Amino acid sequence: MNIRAIATILAFIMAPASGSALSQSVPRAVSVARATAIPACTRFVDAGFAGTSNGTAAKPHKTIAAAIAAAAEGAVICVAEGIYAEQLLPGTKAFTLAGGFQRAAGFAVRDSVAFISKAQGNGGSFLRIVDPGPTGDQLTAIDGFEISGYSQAIARDYFLSQRFDLTNNFIHDNVCRSAGLAGAGFALSNVSGAIRGNVFLRNRCGRGGAGFLIDSTNENSVTITRNRIDTNFGNEPQIAHGGAFYLFTNQLTIVGNDFVNNRVTGWGGGLYLGAFIGGGQQTTARLAWNIYRGNRAGISGGGLFCDDGAKCLSDHDILDGNCGGNIYLDSGPGTSARFDHLTNLNAKTPNCSARGAGVQIDAENPQSESYSFVNAIFWGNAVGQDFVTSCPAACAGATVNVSYAMVQKTFVNNGLPITFGKGILPPANPGFVSLAAGDFHLRSAFGHWTPGGYIADSINSPGLAKGDPLSPVPNNPPRAGTRTELGAYGNSVQASYVR
Repeated sequence: MNIRAIATILAFIMAPASGSALSQSVPRAVSVARATAIPACTRFVDAGFAGTSNGTAAKPHKTIAAAIAAAAEGAVICVAEGIYAEQLLPGTKAFTLAGGFQRAAGFAVRDSVAFISKAQGNGGSFLRIVDPGPTGDQLTAIDGFEISGYSQAIARDYFLSQRFDLTNNFIHDNVCRSAGLAGAGFALSNVSGAIRGNVFLRNRCGRGGAGFLIDSTNENSVTITRNRIDTNFGNEPQIAHGGAFYLFTNQLTIVGNDFVNNRVTGWGGGLYLGAFIGGGQQTTARLAWNIYRGNRAGISGGGLFCDDGAKCLSDHDILDGNCGGNIYLDSGPGTSARFDHLTNLNAKTPNCSARGAGVQIDAENPQSESYSFVNAIFWGNAVGQDFVTSCPAACAGATVNVSYAMVQKTFVNNGLPITFGKGILPPANPGFVSLAAGDFHLRSAFGHWTPGGYIADSINSPGLAKGDPLSPVPNNPPRAGTRTELGAYGNSVQASYVR
């Protein structure tokens, strides 16, 4: 989809909602995309089969396209290891593609890491849905594939909505044919479903190197969980938004993902969340347990960029060492963001040469904008730059509130004040378990969490039991006490002990 057409598309397309902690387990991103579950296959494909095909396990189709042509609506097409240099145009037919089956075992064994079903492109798309395509409850799903070499690997460009799942795939080295496109790994219009357990590596596009969502219907919901999004690039010259993901969808749930080493020429190196209020497209994004580390923005928002009226509600997120600053919040009618149990540290300048801004907020519109931060730890950002704020005029409708946080109260104020409420701690060594290893649990003489059990430390972090006393802590272990700790692990099963 051409970026220059996005404004027109967005003219058809946000819904306010309140946020709370999404998941009090601690979900983590996969390091390897793997599918092993064997579904109820109805058609079979094996590129290496030499005999006459009829689509059974004994006589599988030789191409995925042939299986789709022969399959019934809603088919589950199981694909053996092999290379599939295909560009699929399925029309209105919906189906599930399940890769990673062992050829020698006759589709009785599945492990998509050991038995690779590789979609190998030379531009174009592995799967492209255009008008007319599946709609409503019709489900298109791709699970357990390796996909590389395409321009927009998985693409849907259709104005009616449908269900769509993208799970357990290794999607890498796809490169958009022009800087005017968005989404080299996936570019999906008007879908509801799951993007889960994938690894997106070294994909490049004008915006959204790894992926792009748009919701012109303003009715869809997408859950993005446990993906590793690594070394992707939004390369539109100078003004790209979204190095890894470039997302517009009415309801987004983004949990347990790792955004690492992604970059963008402009804004939002790891994750861009946007809306288009004037065109009726609203976005509410609920984020939890995501890690943004080592991403890079040429201008601002190295880790996360919430823009243009989107509502961004974050719990338990960690932003560490992102160049161009860790978080960028930009103006728009009704833009709002709330960060609860945030760990924000070691931000850098766009060229990565010096310490930078933990949070940059630019308010430019007279409409109400609201930003709040609670139960947070800021550490290692530039002196006086845990916050950098600006508003050139008409700022009465914009508010920034910070409470129960370890934070510098001195900040760069270009016309947008911050209200520092109760529970502000002066900057001090937070007592993380290991900065070098990226372990931001808080040290405690009574024990900090490890995968093998709690380990006692020689010191207590100053952030223990210093969170908002009115915040409920239903997820604290009993020995973590009745008051939450500051930072990402407060009010969670991994909170440190205080007794």
